[in-house]
Amino acid sequence: MEQVIQIMNKYGFSEMETKVYTTLLEKGTLTGYEVSKQSGVARSKVYNILEKLVQKNLIVINKSEPKLYHAISSNEFLARLEKNVQEDLAFLTSNLGLIKEEAEEEMLWKLDNYQHMTEKASYVIKKAQHSLLIQLWQEDLNEEFIALLQAAEKRLEQFVVILFSKKHDYQLPLEKYYIHGFESEKLADFGSRWINIVADETEVVFGTIDENNRQVDITWTKNNAMVSLAKEYIKHDAYTLKIIREMLECLEERYGKEFKNIRLIY
Repeated sequence: MEQVIQIMNKYGFSEMETKVYTTLLEKGTLTGYEVSKQSGVARSKVYNILEKLVQKNLIVINKSEPKLYHAISSNEFLARLEKNVQEDLAFLTSNLGLIKEEAEEEMLWKLDNYQHMTEKASYVIKKAQHSLLIQLWQEDLNEEFIALLQAAEKRLEQFVVILFSKKHDYQLPLEKYYIHGFESEKLADFGSRWINIVADETEVVFGTIDENNRQVDITWTKNNAMVSLAKEYIKHDAYTLKIIREMLECLEERYGKEFKNIRLIY
């Protein structure tokens, strides 16, 4: 119910309005007193809420006494909401497109939380036209994100994913991806997992994510220097992992198990 209330709130319905509407959906035709009792909305407020829902055409009232209230079906409400949203989106698409955007400065922009990071990352992946270079962790993947990656791999000529996983779970329905496999060393370097997405060599989403997704330090930018550094970092990983995949035995013989000696550079 809490999630229903949150979503309804996005479309202009208060918590009490949602409780009254869903109560009438569930219980059928009720008097104002019964609505108050069943919904938990105080009698001093329920009639005002009912009137608001009448004005919003979510409930109807009878023409005789006693006054009874009845909710329109959820199908009717959702169909109307969908129609309104589509009309609003069409209007915004047309009118916002007429606004001339200022040229973007090459500043670094902070993304405040994990959800904002996933929304920006999804959008950047979806609109990429030429190339995508990505480092990410299995822990940050879900069905929607994977579907976006699959679609991007099909439409883009330049597409590479470097996949990390704490549990060494490297199953991914893609062809152009490399398994990193050295997560413990990288976690020691970074202190947490991270994400790095370079789209069309023009913008990057980069930063760190803590164990519980509560603390993020994520940057989105079109700064040319940052984009170049992030791009080369991912490409370097891909070059190295390609060599490892094709020359594993020789490298283990030269540098030891898991190539521990290769990190001795100082």
